[in-house]
Amino acid sequence: MPVSTARRLLLCLAAALAAPPALGAEATTVHLATNVERSYFPPAEALLTKAYASLGLKVEFRPWPLPRTQLELRAGRLDGVAMRAEAFFEQSPFMRRVDVPLLELHVYAYARPPCPRSLALAELGQQRVTYQRGMVAAEALVPEAARRPANTPSDAFLNVSTGTADVALVLTTPWMSEVPVDTRDGSLCRVSTPLSRTQLFHGVHESRDAWVQPLTQALRTLKERGELHKAWADYEREVGLPSNRLQALPGRSLTITQPEAPGSALAQPLR
Repeated sequence: MPVSTARRLLLCLAAALAAPPALGAEATTVHLATNVERSYFPPAEALLTKAYASLGLKVEFRPWPLPRTQLELRAGRLDGVAMRAEAFFEQSPFMRRVDVPLLELHVYAYARPPCPRSLALAELGQQRVTYQRGMVAAEALVPEAARRPANTPSDAFLNVSTGTADVALVLTTPWMSEVPVDTRDGSLCRVSTPLSRTQLFHGVHESRDAWVQPLTQALRTLKERGELHKAWADYEREVGLPSNRLQALPGRSLTITQPEAPGSALAQPLR
């Protein structure tokens, strides 16, 4: 068989393996990484499950630390990421971005009280700054000598509360940032002016390039129907109750604390 013919056959086979299954075929399971921090992933998981279902695909989500996700992606053992910031795709040429923004997040700074109204980016280099390891949107703002990476946002908050860091940078929504943060060493305050903002997009590994166009159409359809907006609005009403507080616990996702009555509280992890 001529080399050119063999090569064409191999390319056709690769494309067939990467493409969504035909209608009526048994659903393929897609493995997507989320984050060990659960703060804003539940609505995204529901939306992506619906988008992939329209392609005849099932989804399993892996709530892994960001560095592990990067290793698994580089090795080709993951199909994609649920949502990541624009900077992630700029630094990951093996990923393909689905160009329908799922969410806009802001980078906020937290510290021990009192907090200033704003913090200049130039000031970060003069402080010990902690953030979730692998969170490129925050890391890009911090000079290397000032970085104190942590495993989770909860651990970053605890670094500040114990005095091992001066400032914690967290990627979150404006409404989520209004929820008070408690640690075992006291509450933290938020610098009210965000340091930056970024949009989050779904992404797939380059080996799944054939999925990009149909996923773009599926997510665009959900957006046009108002389902993206409704998913985030419903979640905001649930999590952003005025009485809610966030509890930072070592190595874990932030936990919502919901007071039931004076002197009592109900703690639950974010879904």
